[in-house]
Amino acid sequence: MPLGVRPDMASVLAFDLTRLFVGPVHVTPRGIDRVDFGFASHFLKDWPGDCVATLPTPWGVRVVSRKNALHVVDSVQDHWRETAGAGQMALFAKVKERLVNGASAAAAPTRAAPSPSLRIAGAVVKMLRHAGCGFGRPAAAALPKGALYLNTGQIGIAIPRFLSWLERRPDIRSVFMLHDAIPLEHSEFVPPASRHYHQNMLAGTARYASGIVVPSIAAGASVRRELGRYGRGDIPLLAEQLPIPHGFMQGSDIDGELADTQYFVVTGSIEPRKNHLLLLNVWRDLVARQGKTAPKLVVVGTRWRRHPAITDIIERSSILQDHVIEVSGLPTPALRRLLSSACALLMPSFAEGFGLPIIEALAVGTPVIASDLPAHREAGGPHATYLSAIDGLGWLSAIDSHVGRPTGLLAKAARYKARTWPEYLQRIEPFLTSVSQGSRDGAPAKVRAQSPLSPERNADQFA
Repeated sequence: MPLGVRPDMASVLAFDLTRLFVGPVHVTPRGIDRVDFGFASHFLKDWPGDCVATLPTPWGVRVVSRKNALHVVDSVQDHWRETAGAGQMALFAKVKERLVNGASAAAAPTRAAPSPSLRIAGAVVKMLRHAGCGFGRPAAAALPKGALYLNTGQIGIAIPRFLSWLERRPDIRSVFMLHDAIPLEHSEFVPPASRHYHQNMLAGTARYASGIVVPSIAAGASVRRELGRYGRGDIPLLAEQLPIPHGFMQGSDIDGELADTQYFVVTGSIEPRKNHLLLLNVWRDLVARQGKTAPKLVVVGTRWRRHPAITDIIERSSILQDHVIEVSGLPTPALRRLLSSACALLMPSFAEGFGLPIIEALAVGTPVIASDLPAHREAGGPHATYLSAIDGLGWLSAIDSHVGRPTGLLAKAARYKARTWPEYLQRIEPFLTSVSQGSRDGAPAKVRAQSPLSPERNADQFA
């Protein structure tokens, strides 16, 4: 029997839980993980109709009850240790020691130890227990007519067998969140496997999506352009700027011991697209000119692959040894505190679908210097400073001007108004409801294909 749904309530919503289920693989969540977590928490708790989760298994995609899915969400949050506490701040203390005492603390490790195999295995077992040993029933048989399938984690959209159950259920509407089309538009920055994966993701979207959510107008234009290659550039699409992650909603968390320390922060995976090399070259110049008084740079991110042009400089450059600190595995409370006391967040990326670090920094009142990308301007609006990603002298000058946290620049950041999850979801839920009233092969009822965040309506906001 299909899951029941009362006629006076919203459609049954099936939330894809794959990304959060594999959360124990990571020590701390990435930006996309935080976004997926925010969606899962809301819909599993507050969707007015029935809400369940789906998970791929060796026996096919199965349905997990709402109660069990919430247990999975709680378990991954516990594994990531995202709530503030002494243990969560231990790595921050080591970074702070490096910032304050420099070379005398150079031996202190600034990478979180990888999750031990037993801890990962234990977390997975816990997930399995919460999800239910039998993983419920097959999704194709369990979901009622007109259900809505929502995938905001992207995992699985590129894997045909994870979506093939939708072939047997053409009545089910599917909404996917796509964060960007960077591996297709800027393949020079990614390995061939990433490009292939993204091609499969777009193919899966073209085949099954009744609606798409993207984090920016810029990302939406890229996604539409790529879907046009499949003849599906007309899929209804909603472009909505992402909200502030829950961990940053409390605002600034200044660390008194760092009050007189001049440092900047760059966050994100350590890869060529993020343009760390520009910052390392700028810091060479800063240290050459200013010596020990030069500000410091904290590189927060995970090395997804070894990129010698970046990592060798961080590891082996004697001139940067006391001024560049690499750290990975910072939980959200520690990252919030680190950003709160920084002179500025630096984000010189060559390509982005949005710019979550920008709004995280602005939410705690920290100035931002970012590369001049349309997606960055959507994220930071008039509250950030924008420069070409290849303007080394411009970045050097801008960084110099932010040392000491000048009052004018702090005021510029302080005028930023953080967008909350409730505000964001007020735009998402009507779109989902409209999609649920349509069909997979045609445009959903009363859904405009153009994003409500059109450049014309928001030109003043992004100037």
